[in-house]
Amino acid sequence: GVPSSAMPAGSVLQVVSSTYSTSTSSSSASYSDTGLTASITPTSSSSKILVIVSQSGLNTELANNGINVKLVRGGTDLIVFAVAYNYSGGGAICGASASYLDSPATTSSTTYKTQLARFAGGGTVSTQSNQDASTITLMEIAA
Repeated sequence: GVPSSAMPAGSVLQVVSSTYSTSTSSSSASYSDTGLTASITPTSSSSKILVIVSQSGLNTELANNGINVKLVRGGTDLIVFAVAYNYSGGGAICGASASYLDSPATTSSTTYKTQLARFAGGGTVSTQSNQDASTITLMEIAA
């Protein structure tokens, strides 16, 4: 085989994917884990990691109730990619997807995860409602 150091820039060196379908809820304005997580160990510190997330079953149970979802690497916030707001009540459920090209600059195991928080109103917000499956895919890209 060809060593990863010999691969041309833009080559996909490895792919890791994870699925999570257990409902996770929060009634807090502070972020907490959704349960969706995946780890990758880059073969080179110059590699990029392409993160593709599909977060399903976002639920705001009350009127004027909002939910934020963000992507995190270790303890570093990367992006807030879902903002759902329920004007009328009744348990609106939706999904959100995002892609993010990261430069972790490490060859150590690196964990990516999503977190949720209520940003408006009262009550509970949740992900993976009705056991909807969320997915996260990590692709190491040669630099």
